Amino acid sequence: MASYSIEGIVLRHADYRENDRMLTLLTPRGRVDALSRGCKRPKSPLLPCSEVFTLGNYELLGSKNHCVITSCLLTDSFYPLRLDIDKLSCAAYMANVCEATVQPEEDARRPFLLLARALGCLSYQSVAPRKVLSVFLLHYAVAMGYRPRLKHCVQCGERLPEEDSVLFDIEQGGVVCSRCAGQSRRAAMLSPAERAWLAEALAQGVRGELPPEDAPLPLLQAYLESRLEKRIPPLLTPL
Repeated sequence: MASYSIEGIVLRHADYRENDRMLTLLTPRGRVDALSRGCKRPKSPLLPCSEVFTLGNYELLGSKNHCVITSCLLTDSFYPLRLDIDKLSCAAYMANVCEATVQPEEDARRPFLLLARALGCLSYQSVAPRKVLSVFLLHYAVAMGYRPRLKHCVQCGERLPEEDSVLFDIEQGGVVCSRCAGQSRRAAMLSPAERAWLAEALAQGVRGELPPEDAPLPLLQAYLESRLEKRIPPLLTPL
């Protein structure tokens, strides 16, 4: 059987037999399901790298559909996530998004980098979890090809004043003017502060001056989930 090495983040694990786990890994080459044999034994060298959110370089044996982890060089466990329920909730939501969207054997370099950076930001930077999750969802939507349109009406193309509150059409992915609002089947109100927040987040990411209270998190959740075939489990705690 072939052996190969790949960098991965554990999105989910499920107990298998007495001492084994099935891991779902997000890798730059897509989603990989791998068996971690004996990892639940207290002295197993695979135990640290078989936990959710672990980032490491995994040595895999077998085919792409049926593989076994033989070793792993641990890069980061993102341990601080486990000490804060809000951070843990955001990390779990992001992992669920990745699992729902990334398929086996596809180019997943952008989702992989987005998740790794977001987990690092949650763990080691003093950034509000709501801000990190909102920026992640926005840039994940862009990576999927769904960049929201914020300046011009998605229906007629009219440029909308930045100081006005507008409707955001979730299905069409952009703001709509008052004349076209009646044609929207699913829309949410977007305040000037929220609209400016989205524009800044697109340009600067978490480095921008983005007050977390202005992050339109429910809208971003609805916007991204409308593009997915699966329903994402809700956050463990409200942000």
